[in-house]
Amino acid sequence: MAHLIFRLHGLISMTGVILWSSMPVYASAPAKSVPVANAAVAATPLSKPPTSSAATGVPSPLGESETPRTEHFAYWYRQFIEQKGLAAKGEICIRSATCISDEGDYLRHAEMALKIQRGIEAWANRGNRDAAYYAGRIAFEEAQGFDKEFLIYSNHQDYKYRESGRRFIALSDRELQRAKAFLLPAAYDQRPESCMLMGDVLAYEKLSGKNPDALVFYYCAAREYFQTGKRDLSMKAYGEMLRHGNANDPMVVEVHARLFDQQPANLWRPITPSQPKR
Repeated sequence: MAHLIFRLHGLISMTGVILWSSMPVYASAPAKSVPVANAAVAATPLSKPPTSSAATGVPSPLGESETPRTEHFAYWYRQFIEQKGLAAKGEICIRSATCISDEGDYLRHAEMALKIQRGIEAWANRGNRDAAYYAGRIAFEEAQGFDKEFLIYSNHQDYKYRESGRRFIALSDRELQRAKAFLLPAAYDQRPESCMLMGDVLAYEKLSGKNPDALVFYYCAAREYFQTGKRDLSMKAYGEMLRHGNANDPMVVEVHARLFDQQPANLWRPITPSQPKR
């Protein structure tokens, strides 16, 4: 039985399965259990999608049984941010007496953003490390947004009004835990972007003072970025290491030596047999 899949600018999520399309298409309903290798099904578009992403920033469509790549998740993340922004504009318009609109301008974009988020999280739960990074990033940004909402309530004079704002603290804590759950497996796999973001999450939880747990993940990011030739990102992670660790910490010393010292090809002095004295 065919189901109508609506336009989503590159990401269509059905029961946790992400499809790739640029036009409204009909696709058959997925089976209850979809293997990871076959979870990304390329729906046949009505018109040929762009084959080059250099000018448009849109990645090439996925083939059948092809797993999304980093550029696909990055594009879907940008679409999520765009839909969240449009939903926020719709919410402001609803609250304004001079703006002619209805709830559809908010709900349409909010629902689309939620579908994108659930699609990325579905891939993260299947073990895709690229998806895990963006799922953790979305959860971390949601937690920061809830904290900002709490600050609005906390400055109110009414005690009951301030108490009602405490629910945003609980929501923020929940999203932080979800972010760490997504990022931790990828960080253990030595993914530098996940290590860096995991350090940011831990540093955010402890706003004052040094966090030795964050230092470990910043060390992972600095080391992996350096090994892949991304010295600027390694420098950024090194700066965070200095904030959360001592200058004589072995991890800080190692990264400093990698970034600033000229290391010889052979770190050990060659040992020559000593000549006996005559």
